[in-house]
Amino acid sequence: MTVRAGVHENPWGHIDYAEAVRPLALILRKITPFVLAAVLVGSAIFFAISCKGSTVAFSNDGQVASLNIEVARTPSARATGLMGRKELGRDSGMLFDFGRDTNTAFYMKNTSIPLSIAFIDSSGKVIGIRDMKPFDLTPIEPPGTYRYAIEVNQGWFAGHGIKPGFTATIDT
Repeated sequence: MTVRAGVHENPWGHIDYAEAVRPLALILRKITPFVLAAVLVGSAIFFAISCKGSTVAFSNDGQVASLNIEVARTPSARATGLMGRKELGRDSGMLFDFGRDTNTAFYMKNTSIPLSIAFIDSSGKVIGIRDMKPFDLTPIEPPGTYRYAIEVNQGWFAGHGIKPGFTATIDT
Protein backbone atom coordinates (compact mmCIF):
# COMPACT_ATOMS: atom_id res chain seq x y z
CA MET A 1 0.00 0.00 0.00
CA THR A 2 1.33 3.41 -0.92
CA VAL A 3 0.71 6.71 0.79
CA ARG A 4 0.24 9.91 -1.19
CA ALA A 5 -0.27 13.18 0.64
CA GLY A 6 -1.66 11.45 3.73
CA VAL A 7 -4.26 9.44 1.79
CA HIS A 8 -4.03 5.68 1.96
CA GLU A 9 -4.48 3.96 -1.32
CA ASN A 10 -5.74 0.41 -1.45
CA PRO A 11 -4.06 -1.27 -4.41
CA TRP A 12 -6.74 -3.96 -4.69
CA GLY A 13 -9.62 -1.52 -4.93
CA HIS A 14 -11.39 -3.03 -1.96
CA ILE A 15 -13.38 -1.03 0.54
CA ASP A 16 -11.90 -0.62 3.99
CA TYR A 17 -14.84 -2.18 5.87
CA ALA A 18 -13.60 -1.20 9.30
CA GLU A 19 -13.72 2.47 8.32
CA ALA A 20 -17.07 2.11 6.54
CA VAL A 21 -18.78 0.34 9.43
CA ARG A 22 -17.38 2.41 12.29
CA PRO A 23 -20.12 5.16 12.15
CA LEU A 24 -22.86 2.52 12.11
CA ALA A 25 -21.24 0.70 15.04
CA LEU A 26 -21.17 3.93 17.06
CA ILE A 27 -24.86 4.55 16.36
CA LEU A 28 -25.77 0.98 17.28
CA ARG A 29 -23.85 1.21 20.55
CA LYS A 30 -25.85 4.28 21.48
CA ILE A 31 -29.33 2.98 20.56
CA THR A 32 -29.03 -0.71 21.51
CA PRO A 33 -29.97 -0.21 25.19
CA PHE A 34 -33.10 1.68 24.14
CA VAL A 35 -34.06 -0.95 21.56
CA LEU A 36 -33.60 -3.71 24.13
CA ALA A 37 -35.68 -1.81 26.68
CA ALA A 38 -38.46 -1.32 24.12
CA VAL A 39 -38.41 -5.03 23.21
CA LEU A 40 -38.55 -6.04 26.88
CA VAL A 41 -41.43 -3.66 27.64
CA GLY A 42 -43.30 -4.80 24.52
CA SER A 43 -42.79 -8.44 25.44
CA ALA A 44 -44.03 -7.83 28.98
CA ILE A 45 -47.15 -6.08 27.67
CA PHE A 46 -47.83 -8.86 25.17
CA PHE A 47 -47.39 -11.50 27.87
CA ALA A 48 -49.71 -9.63 30.25
CA ILE A 49 -52.39 -9.33 27.57
CA SER A 50 -52.12 -12.95 26.47
CA CYS A 51 -52.35 -14.20 30.08
CA LYS A 52 -55.30 -12.02 30.95
CA GLY A 53 -57.73 -14.04 33.03
CA SER A 54 -61.27 -14.74 32.01
CA THR A 55 -64.12 -13.02 33.79
CA VAL A 56 -67.87 -13.18 34.18
CA ALA A 57 -69.98 -10.16 35.09
CA PHE A 58 -73.47 -10.70 36.48
CA SER A 59 -75.87 -7.79 36.12
CA ASN A 60 -79.47 -6.87 36.77
CA ASP A 61 -81.03 -3.41 37.17
CA GLY A 62 -77.67 -1.65 37.55
CA GLN A 63 -76.27 -4.16 40.04
CA VAL A 64 -73.02 -5.76 38.79
CA ALA A 65 -70.78 -8.43 40.34
CA SER A 66 -67.62 -9.74 38.68
CA LEU A 67 -65.93 -13.09 39.03
CA ASN A 68 -62.52 -14.38 37.87
CA ILE A 69 -62.91 -17.77 36.24
CA GLU A 70 -61.00 -20.74 34.97
CA VAL A 71 -62.61 -22.21 31.86
CA ALA A 72 -63.22 -25.96 31.47
CA ARG A 73 -63.76 -26.33 27.70
CA THR A 74 -62.77 -29.93 27.04
CA PRO A 75 -64.68 -33.02 28.17
CA SER A 76 -61.70 -34.02 30.33
CA ALA A 77 -61.51 -30.59 32.02
CA ARG A 78 -65.27 -30.60 32.59
CA ALA A 79 -65.14 -34.11 34.11
CA THR A 80 -62.36 -33.10 36.51
CA GLY A 81 -63.73 -29.66 37.40
CA LEU A 82 -62.65 -28.61 40.89
CA MET A 83 -61.93 -32.16 42.11
CA GLY A 84 -58.97 -32.41 44.44
CA ARG A 85 -58.77 -28.66 45.12
CA LYS A 86 -58.29 -27.59 48.71
CA GLU A 87 -59.57 -24.06 48.20
CA LEU A 88 -60.97 -21.63 45.68
CA GLY A 89 -60.11 -17.91 45.60
CA ARG A 90 -62.58 -15.46 47.10
CA ASP A 91 -63.97 -14.03 43.83
CA SER A 92 -62.98 -17.00 41.70
CA GLY A 93 -64.80 -19.84 40.06
CA MET A 94 -64.84 -22.36 37.24
CA LEU A 95 -66.84 -21.94 34.05
CA PHE A 96 -68.02 -25.09 32.30
CA ASP A 97 -68.66 -24.26 28.63
CA PHE A 98 -70.44 -27.14 26.92
CA GLY A 99 -70.45 -25.37 23.54
CA ARG A 100 -74.12 -26.23 23.05
CA ASP A 101 -77.29 -26.59 25.13
CA THR A 102 -77.27 -29.51 27.54
CA ASN A 103 -79.07 -30.78 30.63
CA THR A 104 -76.07 -32.54 32.21
CA ALA A 105 -76.25 -32.92 36.00
CA PHE A 106 -73.34 -32.14 38.37
CA TYR A 107 -72.09 -33.92 41.48
CA MET A 108 -69.33 -33.35 44.04
CA LYS A 109 -67.15 -36.46 43.70
CA ASN A 110 -63.69 -35.83 45.26
CA THR A 111 -64.56 -32.16 45.80
CA SER A 112 -63.92 -30.93 49.34
CA ILE A 113 -64.97 -27.30 48.82
CA PRO A 114 -68.63 -26.39 49.47
CA LEU A 115 -69.81 -24.88 46.19
CA SER A 116 -72.72 -23.07 44.59
CA ILE A 117 -73.48 -23.59 40.92
CA ALA A 118 -75.28 -21.29 38.49
CA PHE A 119 -76.78 -22.69 35.30
CA ILE A 120 -76.75 -20.18 32.43
CA ASP A 121 -78.50 -20.52 29.09
CA SER A 122 -76.92 -19.68 25.73
CA SER A 123 -78.31 -16.12 25.85
CA GLY A 124 -76.48 -15.48 29.14
CA LYS A 125 -79.52 -15.63 31.42
CA VAL A 126 -79.07 -17.30 34.81
CA ILE A 127 -81.77 -20.00 34.92
CA GLY A 128 -80.97 -21.53 38.31
CA ILE A 129 -78.58 -21.56 41.27
CA ARG A 130 -78.00 -24.55 43.56
CA ASP A 131 -75.78 -25.20 46.59
CA MET A 132 -73.66 -28.35 46.62
CA LYS A 133 -72.21 -30.28 49.58
CA PRO A 134 -68.61 -31.59 49.60
CA PHE A 135 -68.20 -35.22 48.45
CA ASP A 136 -71.97 -35.57 47.78
CA LEU A 137 -72.63 -37.91 44.86
CA THR A 138 -76.29 -36.86 44.56
CA PRO A 139 -76.82 -35.42 41.04
CA ILE A 140 -77.54 -31.69 40.99
CA GLU A 141 -80.08 -31.38 38.20
CA PRO A 142 -80.36 -28.12 36.25
CA PRO A 143 -83.79 -26.43 36.09
CA GLY A 144 -83.72 -26.66 32.27
CA THR A 145 -81.35 -26.75 29.34
CA TYR A 146 -78.26 -24.59 29.69
CA ARG A 147 -74.95 -23.97 27.93
CA TYR A 148 -72.76 -22.73 30.79
CA ALA A 149 -72.39 -23.66 34.45
CA ILE A 150 -70.31 -21.70 36.93
CA GLU A 151 -69.09 -23.16 40.22
CA VAL A 152 -68.07 -20.76 43.00
CA ASN A 153 -67.55 -20.87 46.75
CA GLN A 154 -70.85 -21.64 48.42
CA GLY A 155 -72.77 -18.47 49.19
CA TRP A 156 -70.97 -16.27 46.64
CA PHE A 157 -74.08 -15.82 44.48
CA ALA A 158 -76.32 -15.13 47.51
CA GLY A 159 -73.73 -12.76 48.99
CA HIS A 160 -73.76 -10.71 45.77
CA GLY A 161 -77.54 -10.81 45.39
CA ILE A 162 -77.36 -12.87 42.19
CA LYS A 163 -80.56 -14.77 41.40
CA PRO A 164 -82.19 -16.49 38.43
CA GLY A 165 -83.03 -13.90 35.80
CA PHE A 166 -79.71 -12.07 36.08
CA THR A 167 -77.60 -11.72 32.95
CA ALA A 168 -74.08 -13.17 32.79
CA THR A 169 -71.56 -11.56 30.43
CA ILE A 170 -68.77 -14.04 29.84
CA ASP A 171 -65.34 -12.81 28.72
CA THR A 172 -63.06 -15.76 27.98
